[in-house]
Amino acid sequence: MALTWNDIKNGWKHWFDFAGRRRARYAAWEKLAEQGSEEAKYRLLMLYRDAGEEFYPLAFKWTLRVAKEGADCGVLLQAAQMFEAGHGTVRNEEQALLWFERALSLHILRGNKSALSAGTSNYIQERIQFLRAKLGRE
Repeated sequence: MALTWNDIKNGWKHWFDFAGRRRARYAAWEKLAEQGSEEAKYRLLMLYRDAGEEFYPLAFKWTLRVAKEGADCGVLLQAAQMFEAGHGTVRNEEQALLWFERALSLHILRGNKSALSAGTSNYIQERIQFLRAKLGRE
């Protein structure tokens, strides 16, 4: 069977449809994440840092799911930052404060085994103080 000009044109269109291929890849990751793949969950939540605003809602969805498991300080921190900035969700400073406090608590419980640095811990404490003052909780 001979290739037609249309076949070649459609092949090139597919090859250069980077956004379409990216969306398809993320859809495949989401399917795997729904089936319980930890790697796929983390790839999806990292879209917040790696993929741009278009994918904030998808990144937020998986950030919140993994954050609710409560095992990763960095994910708890990302949930707080997303709530505070309104990235992928409605801006909600009450929820941001809650997630900043959870991130700091887990960091303290983990001690030397925490993935967060001292500088990040200081940043979280500053955000907590700022939000508490702003929300009248001091």
